[in-house]
Amino acid sequence: MKSVLAIFIELIILAFGGSIFIVLFVLGVVYTFFKHLIRFDYSLKKQLQPIIRSITLALDGSACAGAGELLNDALKIKGSIKYGKWYQTISAITGLIKIHEKDTWLRRLLDKVLGKDHCDEAISEQDRFYYKHN
Repeated sequence: MKSVLAIFIELIILAFGGSIFIVLFVLGVVYTFFKHLIRFDYSLKKQLQPIIRSITLALDGSACAGAGELLNDALKIKGSIKYGKWYQTISAITGLIKIHEKDTWLRRLLDKVLGKDHCDEAISEQDRFYYKHN
C-alpha cells in the first residue's frame, strides 16, 4: 500500500511540478531569445546550445529509466552496473559496462555514430571513481 501511495504522490508532483517547469522553460527560452535579439548579440552557442543539451540529457535519462530492463535483458547484463537510473545516461552506463563487465554491440554502435570513445568520455568522474572503488 505504501508503494502505491508513493507512486500517487510522484504523479501529483509530476503533474504540478512538470507543468510549472514547462511554463518556466518556455518563458525562459522566449525571454532569452528576445533579450538578446534586441541587443543584437544572440549567440547560438551561448543561448541555444545549453537548451538543446539539457533537453537531450533529460530525454537520455528518461530513456535509460524507461528502457533499463529492456537494455539489461537485450544486452544480457549480469553485473552490478545496470541500465535503469534516471540520472545516468545510456552512453555512460554503456561505457562503465565495457570497463567493468564486457563490451557490447551498443557501445560499438554509439561510438561509431557519436564519435570514437564517446561512451568512455560520457562517464562522469564521480561514476568512474565510485565503480572503481566499489
